[in-house]
Amino acid sequence: MRADRLINLILLLQTRGTATAQELADELGVSKRTIYRDMDTLGELGVPIYADHGVTGGYHLLEDYGGELNGLTRDERGSLLMLSVPDGLAELEVGQKLKTALLKLYASVTQGRPPRILLDWTWWGQREATTPHLRALYDAVQTDRQVHIRYRLWGHVPIERMVDPYGLIFKAGVWYVIASSGASLHHYRLGDLDDVQVSVSRFNRPGDFDLDAHWQAICAEAELPPPAFEVALRASPALLRTWTQPYTLIQNEGESTIISLALESFEAALRLILPLGGAVEVLAPEALRLTVQDYAAQILRRYGHAAPTIMRPS
Repeated sequence: MRADRLINLILLLQTRGTATAQELADELGVSKRTIYRDMDTLGELGVPIYADHGVTGGYHLLEDYGGELNGLTRDERGSLLMLSVPDGLAELEVGQKLKTALLKLYASVTQGRPPRILLDWTWWGQREATTPHLRALYDAVQTDRQVHIRYRLWGHVPIERMVDPYGLIFKAGVWYVIASSGASLHHYRLGDLDDVQVSVSRFNRPGDFDLDAHWQAICAEAELPPPAFEVALRASPALLRTWTQPYTLIQNEGESTIISLALESFEAALRLILPLGGAVEVLAPEALRLTVQDYAAQILRRYGHAAPTIMRPS
């Protein structure tokens, strides 16, 4: 097992650039003392590993250390990166060996240029999903081509966008694409995309874009406590011009605008929405939409007929 661990240490440093003893220990499931001993062994074997001390320090390899995998082109190695580790094998020895092989492929593909694909096996609570558009998005990422995507917001609101795909993320069995749309960056789960069409148009990738850093920021935000109750509305522009309630703009639709709100509770959403009448339409969640419909139906039944004649005393 120690030989496998030494190989994994080299591969991890090839892919990450710099890592602390604690990070390596956590990844390999050993103590920091074991990592220190392994680093001494690698040094005795002639592997050029160096340690930088301080808050931002860690172990790293010489930049030119490592080599190509004989017999495979860069594109062939890149294609193999799209293999995932099945959930049923992840904790078995064969799953660990597959992770090692993928790390080795990853190290050889990314040598000499910033990464455009990340392999992240840490669990996020999601189940393994199908990825019918992975091949098309992989090609678009590698060739810097724009992509027209179609998906449904909250399950039923159709959205279409032309995006610039910057990179792909493999997150514990699920693929995501990081893409620019206008001035903003978004991440989309491939399993949520209804359609993907690669354009002939190319985009200019920002030279300072760091896929790893951007993904780490997304992960940190995802781990924050979610809002108590999130609501999606279709609202009239006239209402939004005078509205003081904080909201997030999702999409303009000419005579209406789709927005989202973070409210305290279901009851708070009802108190806000019911007095607005036809100025807004609830899109999600479905339970809130059905409740508002029920209120509207009750009011219509009460007032949907002529007012009774009131006899006044003479």
